[in-house]
Amino acid sequence: MSKMSLTNLIIGRQQKPLRLVVYGVEGVGKSSFAAASPAPIFLNAEDGTAHLDVARFPQPDNFGEMLEAIGTLYTEQHAFETLVLDSADWAEQIVRAHVCEINKVSSIESMGYGKGWVIVGEQFRKLLQGFDALYAKGMNIIIIAHAQVKPHNDPMLESSYDRYLMKLEKRNEAMLKEWCDVLLFTNFDTSIVQKDDLGAKTKGKSFGKRLVYTTRSAAYDAKNRYNLPERMPLDWPTFWNAYQTFNNPQLTEKTGA
Repeated sequence: MSKMSLTNLIIGRQQKPLRLVVYGVEGVGKSSFAAASPAPIFLNAEDGTAHLDVARFPQPDNFGEMLEAIGTLYTEQHAFETLVLDSADWAEQIVRAHVCEINKVSSIESMGYGKGWVIVGEQFRKLLQGFDALYAKGMNIIIIAHAQVKPHNDPMLESSYDRYLMKLEKRNEAMLKEWCDVLLFTNFDTSIVQKDDLGAKTKGKSFGKRLVYTTRSAAYDAKNRYNLPERMPLDWPTFWNAYQTFNNPQLTEKTGA
């Protein structure tokens, strides 16, 4: 009987692990957010989690050690449920150094216009393929990235405007956005304050709250496939409850939400 027979149809939602990318401004608490995920282990491309009580691999010195860490989780028995990469942009630097080393050049740019970055993208994809192998075995994957502000030219408008983007080469950023099921942008809750003085400049005022955004806007990229609220506190239990509610509608019925 053919695999594609109607008797083999898969009906309804499928409960699968999470492929999450969370990016945002410095110091907002992205690593702390990921540290509250189920049974996490960190793969630190940068040294930024010393303050967290988490399991972590030794910081990799090269791209091969990053792939080795992924291979360890794939082949060895363990109780970890989530792999956290912290962060994508620092991992990209390691990939870039690897490409320069194997091609015996001092910089990516010296390889010719765009050629070096194409190879970096090919190697960066290997990381995602490794994460997908762990995902297929049931692990959640969380990738942290830093944000940068860059001008954006919208073909539907006559002028450009600034947007928050991941601090990655544009092709790697696009690859990562396409790969994930949930893309969260996180920032401090900030409002604009206008002084009464004539000609006074507006100022931003932060209220200390840390928020995550789940839907794309003119100011940032975000997406989700789970009908999450457009804005939530940067708090893992709040996020996880919203995610689990989508996958298990009976939770909503029990709580009356």
